[in-house]
Amino acid sequence: MYVPDIDFLTFNDLPDILRINAASSCSWPEEVIRSDLSQDSENETTYLGAFATTAEAPLLGYAVLGREKRAGLLMALVVDSIYRRKGIGRQLLMAIGDCALYLNFRRLRLKVRKSNSGAIALYTQMSFVGETVRRGYYSNGEDAIIMSAGLPLKFRSQQ
Repeated sequence: MYVPDIDFLTFNDLPDILRINAASSCSWPEEVIRSDLSQDSENETTYLGAFATTAEAPLLGYAVLGREKRAGLLMALVVDSIYRRKGIGRQLLMAIGDCALYLNFRRLRLKVRKSNSGAIALYTQMSFVGETVRRGYYSNGEDAIIMSAGLPLKFRSQQ
């Protein structure tokens, strides 16, 4: 497992965020990310990044925490494709869970594509359970699985 430095992202990190976002299968519009990271943003979002401990690829992945009613909402979890399957997503998820707990949330929720078996496996390992399915949630008509977990997150090893 690779152990990155996890830190808050700022507008200065925008080029790296956009690089990773562009390669994602669920990329966000650039203007949304710019708006979230701008100093006058009123959005209640927190961006955390996993940084390499060397300079070859400063940002390895990022996660975005928002709010949905009284729960934290994992809005995005994206890891650069060449750094996947190294534990970075799990570490970002744990950090987002810690931030959500600090903000007095007791649960963390997320929506994941039904076809994203790798993400579903990660979330299940981190104690998330499927609550419901939202039919046709994504623009291509794919269903979303809504999952949630109590905080703090707990890692369950595969059996």
